[in-house]
Amino acid sequence: MLQNQQLYFHLNQKMKEVPFQLYYSENRNQKFQLLHTNNKIKPTDEPLPFKSGGDNIQIYSDTEKTRVSFFYTEDACALLQLFSPTMALSDDELETMYVMFSYLGMESKMKTKDAELSSMIESIRSITSSLEPQDVLNKIITQALSVIHAADAGYLQLYDETTEELTSRAAVGFNSKLDQTRVKSGESITGKVFRDSTPVIYYSRDEIYEAMADLSAENFRHIQAASDSSKLRSLISVPLLLENKAIGVMTVQQYDAEGKLSEDDLHLLEGFAAQAAIAIHNAKLYQEANERLEEISELTKQLEEKNRLLLRRAEIHETLTQFSLQNKSIAFMIQELNRMINREIFFFDNLDAAFFPQKALHSLCVSHDEFSRILHTKKKPFSIHIVDRNQKEVHHYVYPIISDSVSLGCFLIPLVTPISSHDQMTIEQASYVLALELTKRKTQEEVYYKKTQELFNDLLQYKDPRLLEEAGESLGLHPKAFFSVLVMEVASYTDLQALEAVIHRLISRMKRHTHEKGTLIFGLHNKMTILFSTNAPNEIDEVIGSLQSQLPDWEDREETLLHAGVSTSYEGIHSIAKCYDEASKSLSYMINRKKTGIMSYKKIGINRLFLTQPFAEIESFSNDILSPLRSEKAQNNDLEKTLLTYIKSDKSVIETAEKLHIHKNTLYHRLKKIEELLQLELNNPDDFLQILLACHLHETV
Repeated sequence: MLQNQQLYFHLNQKMKEVPFQLYYSENRNQKFQLLHTNNKIKPTDEPLPFKSGGDNIQIYSDTEKTRVSFFYTEDACALLQLFSPTMALSDDELETMYVMFSYLGMESKMKTKDAELSSMIESIRSITSSLEPQDVLNKIITQALSVIHAADAGYLQLYDETTEELTSRAAVGFNSKLDQTRVKSGESITGKVFRDSTPVIYYSRDEIYEAMADLSAENFRHIQAASDSSKLRSLISVPLLLENKAIGVMTVQQYDAEGKLSEDDLHLLEGFAAQAAIAIHNAKLYQEANERLEEISELTKQLEEKNRLLLRRAEIHETLTQFSLQNKSIAFMIQELNRMINREIFFFDNLDAAFFPQKALHSLCVSHDEFSRILHTKKKPFSIHIVDRNQKEVHHYVYPIISDSVSLGCFLIPLVTPISSHDQMTIEQASYVLALELTKRKTQEEVYYKKTQELFNDLLQYKDPRLLEEAGESLGLHPKAFFSVLVMEVASYTDLQALEAVIHRLISRMKRHTHEKGTLIFGLHNKMTILFSTNAPNEIDEVIGSLQSQLPDWEDREETLLHAGVSTSYEGIHSIAKCYDEASKSLSYMINRKKTGIMSYKKIGINRLFLTQPFAEIESFSNDILSPLRSEKAQNNDLEKTLLTYIKSDKSVIETAEKLHIHKNTLYHRLKKIEELLQLELNNPDDFLQILLACHLHETV
């Protein structure tokens, strides 16, 4: 009854706004019985729904209602009518209801079994006061011997359908050897009694042993060892019948008792066996019922625990969501999360490379970059050993937070004690909320970057000093400061979400390296722009040098190539457009030559003259001049190498000869051959300029 009340309470809570009726039927021929309703709608008189297909849960909807049928074994069916055609139930809810509705027939079944049990206890009060199966079996054989006064010993065998054998389950007057007998149907006395469902009586030892002629040697040996059969005088064996089906055999034997086993004793034992079979069956049913009740109790506990966890999950999610809506900081959320699970928990923000709370930096000997590198490949929870400041190795549980395959960060929990299911659930809920919070903040920053770039682009277009100063003021720029621009581009990417995360992390790291007041950083798509603003040009050079040294590590960590170009430093806000133009040209120079790192506009040198020329045209010019030196014969004489060495040695014959390890006369011979092939004179200023330019472009292109 308690189970059904809990079920009705659950339904009322679930269907607060939806009228419903719950019916139940034991079998196809029985009408539905209305068990519960939360409204005054007239009960249905519809026939039992027919089960179509193999689904145990079937749903039918029309314009007025939704009917959900739950089918069980033996044609039992629960019917839930929802007077709402749009009411939707999830798969988990349907599965939960299927299990809960299976208990509806338990109350009536238990009442029936209790009535049968009371009747059996009353009719065989003399043979049982217990429903424990083995206790019932022991009392049956003991009481049988008290009823059959001429019997001295007896035993009870039950048929095992798995092994298809009769095994001894209770005995009086025999030792444990009897338990080792395994009698097949039709074998010896008890096997035939079981097979034919016919009782037998033997009045002499000879008759008994003759009937046992087909008993297996092993079984005969066990029976002989189980008792002193030399005094055996008579025997009665009767089947235990339940609904005309034999379930076992009961046998009594006479040794020394007065009197003689008779037909009356046989009939008395038959009647007793009939009651005993019922008692055995009842005890078995009682045992199964207890096992079922234990299963129901366990399922109920599981459902209650699941419901408690669901409520707790909703509470945690609501609490953290409210923090997000109130724009609480991540540090505040982590502090509250520590309070909720009552244990130390850290959070690593992989976008901004920051630990929360900040004391984590003092507790853990691990850097931002190390953790970022680990999370680059780890997408599922994992364990890791981390050395603390006391050089003690502590086991930690790491729970990554992923959004669209992008690692946003992770929870880091010291495993001082194991993580409970409650802690696990809390962490999971917190990960969802933090993922949304981090994504929201990332989106807000992207909007900020886009707006900043629009203002920056406007500033590049202004020529009027007044408008320039106004635009600079909106960006926090001092009009008379020194300015320089760095433009960086991510070379290769396949996932736009991952690219945005890379740009976000790069900007975050750049901000830590360029924390000067007035420095402007923003990124969009695969590019990032930094506008340096300082009081002295050398300060910018120092920052660029620091960034240059960090770039290889960033490329390795992000597994991508980075091209960057930086301008010369100029004074005054009017020079920003020139700075941006130089940085863009330097970036193009690096991209065209497939070089990574940061290229300063100053270091491009004479190549500035060719920045506007197509790369293919520059390469063609160099090849046109030097191609005569690349014939097979010329290569054998190292003519191209000789020319390049001669130019690098500032046309010094002695220095060139030493570098090539050749005699001066050999060098003169080669130089003359070079002039003939190129049809240019090395001492002619115009000709030499062409040669010098071709060699330079060959070296730098």
